[in-house]
Order: sequence, then structure tokens, then C-alpha cells
Amino acid sequence: MLLSAGSVFAQSAQDWPEDADRAPDEPLAVLGDIVITGTSIRGVPPTGSNLITVSRDDIRTLGAANTPDLLASVPQLNSFNTAPSPSLGGVGSFAPGLRGLPANATLPLMNGHRLVAAAANETNPDFPLIPILAVERVEVIADGASSIYGSDAVAGVVNFITRRNVSGAEVSANYGMADNYRSAYVSALLGHSWGSGSILAAYQYTENDNVVAGDRDYRMQDFRPFGGIDTRGVSCPSANVLVNTTFYSVYYAAPALASNTRNYCDNGAVADLYPKTRVHSLFVSGRQDLGANAALWGELLYSDRRDEIRVAPPVQTVVLLASNPFFRAPPGTGATIELVQFRPDNLIGDDHFTNTDDRKVLNSSAGVDMRLPRDFDLSVYGTFARAENVAFLPSINAAALAAAAAGTSSATALDPFGTGTAPSVVAGILNSSTSVTIDQRSWLGAVRLTGPLMELPGGSLKVAVGAEFRRETFDQEGFVGATPVPESLTRDITSVYGELFIPIVGAANAAPFIRSLSLSLSGRYDDYSDFGSTTNPKVGISWKPVDDVALRASYGQSFRAPGMRQVGATVGAYYLDAATSAVAANDPTRGAAQVATIYLLGGNSLLQPEEATTWSFGADWHPAFLPNLRTSLTYYNIDYTNVIGTPSVALVFTDPTFSAIVHRNPTPTELAGLLSIAVPVNLPTPLPTIGNFLDLRLNNFGVRKTDGLDADINYTWPTSFGAVYADLAGNYVLNFDTQLSPAAPVSNALDLGVARATVRGTLGIETGSLSLAGFVNYRDGVRNNFTTPTGVSSYKADAYTTVDLRVTWRLADAGWSKGTSLALQVNDLFDQEPPFFPATDGIGGSYNPIGRFVALNLRKTF
Repeated sequence: MLLSAGSVFAQSAQDWPEDADRAPDEPLAVLGDIVITGTSIRGVPPTGSNLITVSRDDIRTLGAANTPDLLASVPQLNSFNTAPSPSLGGVGSFAPGLRGLPANATLPLMNGHRLVAAAANETNPDFPLIPILAVERVEVIADGASSIYGSDAVAGVVNFITRRNVSGAEVSANYGMADNYRSAYVSALLGHSWGSGSILAAYQYTENDNVVAGDRDYRMQDFRPFGGIDTRGVSCPSANVLVNTTFYSVYYAAPALASNTRNYCDNGAVADLYPKTRVHSLFVSGRQDLGANAALWGELLYSDRRDEIRVAPPVQTVVLLASNPFFRAPPGTGATIELVQFRPDNLIGDDHFTNTDDRKVLNSSAGVDMRLPRDFDLSVYGTFARAENVAFLPSINAAALAAAAAGTSSATALDPFGTGTAPSVVAGILNSSTSVTIDQRSWLGAVRLTGPLMELPGGSLKVAVGAEFRRETFDQEGFVGATPVPESLTRDITSVYGELFIPIVGAANAAPFIRSLSLSLSGRYDDYSDFGSTTNPKVGISWKPVDDVALRASYGQSFRAPGMRQVGATVGAYYLDAATSAVAANDPTRGAAQVATIYLLGGNSLLQPEEATTWSFGADWHPAFLPNLRTSLTYYNIDYTNVIGTPSVALVFTDPTFSAIVHRNPTPTELAGLLSIAVPVNLPTPLPTIGNFLDLRLNNFGVRKTDGLDADINYTWPTSFGAVYADLAGNYVLNFDTQLSPAAPVSNALDLGVARATVRGTLGIETGSLSLAGFVNYRDGVRNNFTTPTGVSSYKADAYTTVDLRVTWRLADAGWSKGTSLALQVNDLFDQEPPFFPATDGIGGSYNPIGRFVALNLRKTF
């Protein structure tokens, strides 16, 4: 009945579902059907940790088109109440993080198995694009879990659990529209179970339009009326000219080129807020008993996704001489040289570039479960996963553009004011792009043994031990402009882990104020071929002082291994002359005598894991006098250190943490050694005297500390006509401090764009064949800094609150309408505009750019 993402309440082993423990004569094929997130031991709950779940009923009601949309209903996730899309402008990962922490600090799983990375520029795992009919539920462990799962489980784990043992067929079709937007999907599932085994197959096709920024009238860029500055661009389709007679301080706007006039434009208006997407996805799973004591199982998920992302063409500034036939001197200036600022729409033939990203992803697992004496179970399994990513990002060839600007005839010269540039010159200018093909693969072989060690007064002492070997590879080929960017990276990971569940007090030895008490101890050792090893323990405890109340607590250590590209990506060496260094890399120890500088950017083979210490405690209340009431409250604390990043140039000169990466007056030998690890990008020949050398490769410097509360309360009222239900779930951040290094000043992320509170409320009615549910989504207003004419100020945006509506009508269960339902989905019922902020396009915080969205869904079972 609960049609909202709520908490699954901490349970003792006695409260856990009975079918989680197999009876002695039970068919082995059911073993894999009870997937428990947060533990490796069969038949026990995730002791001490808060578990958030999105159930099958929730999935039907929400009407989400895909798994990322589904998780936009969970307040603890960063994607809450948004339209999730890949990071890095569409070519990054598809995995929102937890509680304001980065996406790569949350581990996505499918049926407990690790997934392959599928992004063009990141190597953290992506969320799987499972056909929505094949998803049974989603479980979120909002707690560190590296002691069970290894790398990336710092903030928590998101586990997508698929349906099994389905007999019959289901189809679902959905079509929806919003302002200048439409989306649709069709999905079908077929399953068959024959007692000793089962098979299931599901397919889905999804497509949606893009949302262009210019189609949303709440965007703005001139904030002068609100105390800010005008952030509109001056490199526009209609060019602006500056001449050196006034030290390039007076603008002349084309075409009239009158003095002190300027063309302004909103370059972001031509770009996408949400990309155009097409997805094919196929999921197949099966299981078969092999006699009385063994079962074979397997699963496969394949998805083919294409994103088309409109981006603004890069703005340009060129120097034109009077020898260029398209040169235009502002009247009365007598200029023979000028700077021209323009956007190259006339060269492109459009107001935007279109980036494309194609990713074909396969995740597969197979194994054998075996029944051993003394009720032990042995699982031997393996996974193979592969993602092929083809990214194409068109750009401008800077060298060809500069050559055309210096052209002296209409056949060779650039016309920044109109369409006079010759087609052959245009072709050369547009002959540049980032075009790369990336192949990422993962192989895993694993063995796990779990079962009871002995009987204690409180119940069975249970254990799980296991070992894994995993190989990951990253291969890239292609070009950035004319520069080839081949990369071939490999890492091997060997892991061993163990977990112990100790029921100290159970039904047989319960006492006043100790109805049950259980302890969980777990630990994992991971050895990486590229940076070394790490060990991560965890302790969890669950205690029922009375039957109505369950208390829980956990303490553990977690880690995130540096991504393979963070370790092995190509390092570039970049040159700044002394004049440019005075602005871009000013060394305060040198005063006015700034020096030529070289800096490095790229991967770092010396990176170490990011580390976190996490602890939490919480309470769940399920009162006997109100059996339909459930409440949960959890406090969490995360201390996240060694966070990987690149320090700002200003910080490296002032923070003693970075003294080792600043090399002043390097000797020839020292300079040669530093340059040997990099590819020269713009180094002049011969190389002049280098005064400063900055090693700005990725490194372990950052610190994140956050704590807060997760809460959930829900209640169901049985009535004569059906039922009424309500739920309130949310996250409240108490503190969120960040540092660029342990010695750097502490910044409060709550003052820099992180929302303090996210809440989702639900109210619904079930009556006969009709269901009605309403949802209120609340994201607290964010505070952030913005630029003013005299400096920097702070502004607090209003909260962002939207209302969603779902109506489901189940047709008569007879004849042609048997098993058929119709559903109306309305997101953002009141078409809420995002909160205003006097910067960043006038938008304060995360929001859903689609706006009011109305969809109809038809579902039928056979």
C-alpha cells in the first residue's frame, strides 16, 4: 500500500521473512530468490544499518520510464525531484550520489553484483537500465558498506533487484507530454516457471525529446536589477569589435559599429537542459535445479543508449588586420587592426553543436549454488561485463580559425560578420572534434560459503566467507582535435571477506528490555595491482528493548579506489609565459616579477584510495496499539578523507599541504624528470627558462565531513471502502563541511549550494478498482555566493516544491479487460518554476526542467 520510497524497518532474525531460510526438503532453486542487501549471510537482516526500499507497488504507481527516473523519488539521493541525465554534459556516468556526496561514492549493484562503468570520461559504475517491468524492488543501504562490497560503497549502496519465478506475460505502454517535450516507452515481459526452474525475459524501448534552455522562460542572465551583474555573453552571432586606439576598452557592435554599443546574447539558451535519448534494453534470467543439491543460474542485461546533447558553440575571439577582405573598421577610428568577438553560427550553419554519445552495455552473471552438509551453501559464480562507448563532440579548429583570420583574399579569409567565408575554409575550421571509442570490461570470479556454525541460546551463529578475483580494463582510441589519445589501462583486484552474525538474545532467552539483541562483524581485504591494498571492517548491532521498538547502530570504514583513468589518464604539460602567469598562476612570493610557468594536468600513478569512517544509530517504532503505523529515525555521520581532486592554482601557492607540488626554479635535471611523465601540449621550442613548475595532477587532498538525519513515518487507515494511507520521508543535513586540503579553510557546503532538507510526502486512497495518490516533493532553498559589481555577496533561494498525481483504474477482471489497468501520471501538477537565484541562469538549486508532465499508461497481464 505504501506508494512512496520509505524505510524498511530494522528487524531481528526472528522477524526476517521465513522463506529467507530454506527448509531441509525445499527445492534449491529458491535460494537465489531472496536477495538481501547489506549482508552476505543467508537468512539474516542487514544488522545495524538503515535500509530504504522502493517496492514493486511503488514502481507501478510512479510510472517511471527507467531506473534513474525511479530513483528520483528517493529524498536521500542527489537526483531527487529532478530529471536525471548523465554527468559531464551528457557523456559522464549515470549514477546520482547519496546525501550530497559525489556519485562515485555510491555503489550501484544488480542482484548484488557489481556493474561495469559505461561513461566516456569516468570509470565508476553506472546505474543499470533494466526494463521497468523486470524490476522487483530497489534497496538503498544508506551506510558505508565496503566491508561487504568493496570499493565505492562509501555513502551507501543502491541494489536493483529483478523479478523471478514469473509465469505469464505482461505488457506496458506509456506516452507523455510537457511543454515542447514528449516521451514514450513500451515494455514487455514473458516468464515461465516449472517448479525446478524458471526463465524470464523482458524488453523495453524508451525515447524522449530534448528540453532546450531557451524554451524555458524562467531563465535569465542579466542580474543587475537584483544586485548582481550582467552575465550575458558578448561573443554573439552578431559580432562585437574592439580596436587598440582605446586599449580595447570600447565596444563597437556590428553591423553599425557605433561607438560604445555592444551586442549581448544568452549563449546558454541554445543548449539542452535535458538531452534527447533513445534506449533499447533487454533482460534475461534463468534458473534450473541440477538434482537435489545443486542449481544453475544466470542473468544478462543488455542496453543500447544514444544521447544527443545540444551545446552552445564555443565563443571566439580573433585578431583581424586590414589585409583581411572582410575587415570592418569602426567609423572614425582609422583602425587597421581589431579584435572581433563572435559566436560561429554562420560557420556552423546553426546556433548549436550536437554532441552524441552511444553506449552499448552488457552485464552478465552466472553460477552454481550447492547444498552442503550441516545446512551450508556454497556459491561459485562469475560475471562478465562490457561497455562500449562512442563519443563525438564537434569543436572549432583553433589553428585553422587563426589562419583564416589572417587570410588576405576572399578564398582564404574568415568573415566573422557574415556568411562570406569560403566553403573550403569553413570545412577546415570545422574539421575538429573529440571523437573517441572506449571499451571497458570487467571479469570476476567468486566463491562464497555461508551457513550456521553453532546454536547459541539466542539462535544460530552464522558465518559467510568468500573470495573474489576481478580484472578491469579500459581501452581508448580516437582523437581530440588532431591529437591521438590512445589509452590502455588494466587493474587486477584480489579480495577476501568474512562476516559473522551473532544472535546474543532471541526468542528462547529473551528478558525484560532485551527482547532481542544481535551483533554483526564483517571485514574485507582488497589488493589492487596499481596502488596497493586496503582493509575495511564494520560492526553492526540491533537491539529490541521491547517488542514495539528496534534500536540499531553501526560503525565502519569504507573506501573508493581511484578510477583507472584517474590513475592512468594521459598527463599533459602546459606552458604560460610570464605575462599570462601574472594573471593565471600568480606566485605571491615573486611580487611583480612573475615568471614563465609549466603546469601538469592528468592522471597520477601515485594516487591512493579515498577513505571514509562512517557511523550511524537509529530507532524504528511499530506500536502494537497502532499496528498500521511505522516510524523510523536515523542519525548518520560520514568523515570522508583523501578525496581526489585538482587544487586551484591560487591554493597551491598559499597552502603548505601543496608545497611538494610547487617546484620553483627547477634545475635542468629536475625539469627534465618532471616533463618525462607528460605529453607536451603547447610547450614552445626552444623552451625558455622556467621559473615555476606546478604538478597539478590529480591527488589525494580533499576532506568532506557531513552528518544528518533520515526519517520516515507512514500509516494506513483501513476503511469500509478500502484504505487511506500516508507517508512522510526525508533527509535533513545537520552539517556539511568541505576542505580542499586538511590545512585549507573549512567551507560550509550548506552555504555553497547543498540543500539542507529534502522531503517527500504521500497521501493516497485505495477503493475498489480505483487508486489515487498524491505526492509533495520538497527541496530546501539553497544558499550560495554570487558576483556583484563591487565583489561577492550571498543569496538564499526559495524552496522548490512540486506536486505529483497518480490515478490508476483497474478494469473489470473478466473477458478482454482481464488484467488490464489504465493510469494517469501528472508530474509537477502546478508547473512550478525553479527558485530564483541572481546567477547561474537565474536558477537556485537542482530542479526538474521538464515542468508539468502528463502521461497515460496502459498495462495488461496475460
